[in-house]
Amino acid sequence: MLFAGMTAMLETDEGTRIPMQATGMKGAKVWATAPRLAVATGMTVRGRVIVPEEVQPWLVRFTIEDASFHTNELARVRLRAMAVGPDNSRRRSQRVPAGGVAWLIAVSCRDVVDGDRVEGTIIDLSESGVAFATRRVLRLGDRLIFNGRFFAEHVEAEVRVTSLRDGESGRTIAGCAFLDINAAQLARVRRLIEAAESPPERPAAVDIGPLREAVGEVDNPGWRSIFRRS
Repeated sequence: MLFAGMTAMLETDEGTRIPMQATGMKGAKVWATAPRLAVATGMTVRGRVIVPEEVQPWLVRFTIEDASFHTNELARVRLRAMAVGPDNSRRRSQRVPAGGVAWLIAVSCRDVVDGDRVEGTIIDLSESGVAFATRRVLRLGDRLIFNGRFFAEHVEAEVRVTSLRDGESGRTIAGCAFLDINAAQLARVRRLIEAAESPPERPAAVDIGPLREAVGEVDNPGWRSIFRRS
């Protein structure tokens, strides 16, 4: 699941983020490429698996069993997963399903020209970020200006792509974290989350007693004939 989109952002215990591009997987092992100067044999790295239905992410810990020269910029690495468990150190904001239309403006993307528009469909929303489905090619770490239309509400914020996974009909689901969101926009996000979490109230039952009395139902069982005649 961590490498479902063939890319993942792993990090060291010191918090250094390392982008990984998988080239193969088998059992607990992953073969990938990574920035050459950022990895070394024997290092321990970790990655988070975000499951939309769950509040907490899962933490996967890897050991880099081998890191060898691939190009001047990249190293070829072999990782082995050593442990998997709930990430108790980082509790995510709860995500709620949220339908809507998204359009994003590229700020700093690897495969999208700066200023280009990316169309998408919103999947879910939280106070910390948003997920949307798109046919455009995005990469981990890409930065964009997110615009989302949720019925009457419009939300705008700068986001960074933090996860990628396959969606339906050839689309990619991009999970994004808010990087820059002002108080007014955050208030809109909270209203949308509250609305999604609160089931609609059922309308109160209508008391038709006065209507029956008005048409004489009590004294006249044939009150329906009044409506037929009128």
